[in-house]
Amino acid sequence: MNETGENWNRAYREAPEIFDEFCRAEDPDGRITRRLKAHADLASRVVLEIGCGTGRYTGAWAAGTGHYAAVERSPAMLALARQNCSARSLPLDLLCADAGRLPFPDATFDRGLAGWVVVNLRPAVRSAVLAEASRVLRSHADAKIWLVENHWSGEFQELRGRRAEVEEARIEKLATEWGFEAVEVVETELRFPSTEAARRVLGWLCGERVRERLRDRPTTRLGHHVVVLCRSV
Repeated sequence: MNETGENWNRAYREAPEIFDEFCRAEDPDGRITRRLKAHADLASRVVLEIGCGTGRYTGAWAAGTGHYAAVERSPAMLALARQNCSARSLPLDLLCADAGRLPFPDATFDRGLAGWVVVNLRPAVRSAVLAEASRVLRSHADAKIWLVENHWSGEFQELRGRRAEVEEARIEKLATEWGFEAVEVVETELRFPSTEAARRVLGWLCGERVRERLRDRPTTRLGHHVVVLCRSV
C-alpha cells in the first residue's frame, strides 16, 4: 500500500501501534466481517488467514470456525494481534511465518483469507503467496481464497488522492492474472475518536498532504469502501 508520499511500509516496520489505531478506526460497525462471513461460509471450517497484521479482524473472523490459523511475518504486529485477541476464547493459532513459505502440510484448510495484503504485493511475491495458499487448501469443490481490498471509491481514497482508474486496474489485475472474482463492494467508514487522532494517524500513514487537508477540513469520519473477492482453488 506504500504509494508516493505515504508511509505504510515504514509504519509496518517501525510503528505497529499506528497500524493498530488505523485498524481500530476501520469498519467500526462490523459490516466487513458480516459480509465476508456471509459469503465465505466460515462456520465450522478450518481457516487460514494470511498477513493478519495487528489482528483487528482476526478475532471476529475466527469466531464460529472449526479452527483458525493466522500468520504474520512481523513479530511486533503479531504481538499486538495476540493482545487484541487475548480476551476471547477462540479456536485460534497465531503464528510468526512468511506467507510465501507456509508452515503447514498440503490440504490442511478449507478456506484462505487475506485482508489488505495481496493487491499490494510485488508480482513474484504475490505468485508465491497464492501458490502456497492453494497448496495448503483442500481440493474440495467449495475451497476458496477470499480477499478484502480497498475499492477505488469513497472519501478515504479521495483524501489520499488516489486515481480511480489506477485503483480499478489494480483490482482488475487480480481477476485477469489470478482468477479472482469481485463479489461485493462493502460501504463502511473510518471513524476516529477525535479529529486530532484522525490527523495524527492518517498524517503518519498517508503523508503531509493528507495531514494538511485534515488540518484545513477536520473530521473524525471518512467513507471507506472495500471490495470482497474470491477464487476457487
